[in-house]
Amino acid sequence: MWTVTEFGNMATVFEFPYRTVAEVRLENLLRNLYALRSHCRKEIIPVVKADAYGHGLWPIAKTLVHQGSCQTLAVATLEEAIEVRKKLAAPAILVLSGFFPHQIEAYVKYRLIPVIHYLPHLKSLLGRRALPEIHLKFDSGMHRLGLLPDEVREAAHILERLQIKLSGLATHFAESEALASNFSDKQLEVFGGIYDTFREHNLLHTDAKIHVANSGGILRGKFGPATAVRPGLALYGISPNPRLGQALHLLPVLSWKTRVLALKNILRGDTVGYGRTYKAKKKEKIAIVPVGYADGYPRLLSNKGHVLIGGRRAAVRGRVSMDMIAVDVSQIPSAKEGTEVILIGQSGKEELTATEIGLWADTIPYEVLCGLSPRVPRLYLED
Repeated sequence: MWTVTEFGNMATVFEFPYRTVAEVRLENLLRNLYALRSHCRKEIIPVVKADAYGHGLWPIAKTLVHQGSCQTLAVATLEEAIEVRKKLAAPAILVLSGFFPHQIEAYVKYRLIPVIHYLPHLKSLLGRRALPEIHLKFDSGMHRLGLLPDEVREAAHILERLQIKLSGLATHFAESEALASNFSDKQLEVFGGIYDTFREHNLLHTDAKIHVANSGGILRGKFGPATAVRPGLALYGISPNPRLGQALHLLPVLSWKTRVLALKNILRGDTVGYGRTYKAKKKEKIAIVPVGYADGYPRLLSNKGHVLIGGRRAAVRGRVSMDMIAVDVSQIPSAKEGTEVILIGQSGKEELTATEIGLWADTIPYEVLCGLSPRVPRLYLED
């Protein structure tokens, strides 16, 4: 039996029938966490950046720490880290994008751990108020954030001057979602050499977190010297490659629902929506659904997307507008005003996933989930 979990005054907005709502099943989140933990047998550092990939930062973080026993969380920005720290005293919080030197006082005040990726930022710690912990990130081939391999010895020298040992060492895969990747294997080899250098110079804490794998890396099962992993998308029940991790049976955490607002009949030759981009070839029954790109339903789904009504697919007709879409329910006699519409999730034997929506919109499920608007209330359910 599912029950609503209240977070602050969140539950007060959920008056039924709702306009549109995203249901977040916290039990599925925990099941995915346990499956990933059992699969890799390493410490899990959940990535809860970008509002926990659109699922809600505070409820997700609280569940992972209090019920999932996660000791460390990872976010992208200082602002996200402070939001978590103000409500959760216990976990270590990694800030994956590092810091600007003028932010050091905030890191000390809120007991945050920057993942330093730039040699000038590491140098900026000399003569400054000491941070209690730092992680270093190295660029093993991603060519985005990370110290370069030839900066290892200079970084080690700075650490010796700072008289600090690293509490963590990290890198990031460039194509971990590939079923087989020689490039990812090469990255592990490069990172392994960097890890050996810091270990030989006695610059790592004995319990330092060595973390490499994102969701794709975890599902591929290659970790090199890693003692911890950083799942993001997989934690929320979606594989970055549908052919990876099938045996884990990851469960989608979020479903997105709305209701039919109105129905109308159109005739052959009638057009639907802005720009008149859809022209009916026959008489059709159209359902108007109160969701649009302001809610995070991609405009690129115009004349491409589908929704589920009564266990059947209904095609989007015309352009997605800011607050509305039109769908063809000619073959769905059960469609009435107030009938439930599934945007992401299951209806009968049919299912629509964020991955499928991403394919229609020529993007990835990450963007679909992160694009879910704040005006779509999140309803947190526990089993």
